[in-house]
Amino acid sequence: MRWSLMLAALVCALVCSAAAKAAPGVESAGAGDPALNIRVDGDGWGDVSSEAIQTVLYSVAAVLMPQVPTRLVTPIVVSHTDSNPIALYERGQNGEILVRLHASGARWHLYVYEFAHELCHIMSNYQQNVAAGTSKHNQWLEETLCETASLFALKQLASNWSALAPANAWSPRAAKLQRFFALLIGERHRQLPPDLPFAAWLRENEEQLRHDPYLREKNDLMANLLLPLFEQHPGQWDALCYLNLDPTDASSSLERYLLHWYKNAPAEHRPFVADILGLLRAQDAAVVVDKAEAGLAAGAFRDGSAGPAKNTEF
Repeated sequence: MRWSLMLAALVCALVCSAAAKAAPGVESAGAGDPALNIRVDGDGWGDVSSEAIQTVLYSVAAVLMPQVPTRLVTPIVVSHTDSNPIALYERGQNGEILVRLHASGARWHLYVYEFAHELCHIMSNYQQNVAAGTSKHNQWLEETLCETASLFALKQLASNWSALAPANAWSPRAAKLQRFFALLIGERHRQLPPDLPFAAWLRENEEQLRHDPYLREKNDLMANLLLPLFEQHPGQWDALCYLNLDPTDASSSLERYLLHWYKNAPAEHRPFVADILGLLRAQDAAVVVDKAEAGLAAGAFRDGSAGPAKNTEF
């Protein structure tokens, strides 16, 4: 996460008191499903317990993965880093997914923000099609979706904790999550320039994004535009589990990347993927969807192979 954002968060005083150590742990993502296994390891977290951090991380998972935990059988091990947050490509000794967060102390808004982003990468099959020298030209969309996930989790947990916090002492934290969300969503660089349609803005910026997916101000702007779609359809986060499954996704055009996502997704997610496609490619959306439907009707992809199965272990 950008250092300037961390500074802004601190200046905004979105910091909770040291009562965090009293917070209870959680064993599932809210659905009583023991398949989801998040473990907080190591030092560097400051004056908070690993159980309290784990509670927050499970809360994030509950809003982003209401139906996914039964399929997420690989443990997620979270440790602290003094560098940027990251979901590592390499796995732990026993195959664990390794996540590093920069958040520390009782700054729960940062845990929510950072973990939602990294969890989105995990859901999006971030480790697929990765090899030495591979340029992932469509990774900017994944980065944008992960920023959207951070915004969504902050707002949703602010609402959830306002109604029913994990513990009574946590209720005041709902307002602090909401203020951090408002700070982010209102940043000037996240606003589309006046009189410039998004499709036109994307045409102007897509080539840059294909060469550098980490143009955060551009990712942030697009996340602001994608957020309402997820707010209208909060159960559609599972659609991300069908991204990045085609072997050509790393180097394909945006249209083909979206086409593969549409084809790989089950029927209940295709209208939502089509909505995202329509936002990104307003003029081409109908054509791409028609091509996808034609391929599905034929029972095969263009190369004649069956569609890749969902990566259930991420």
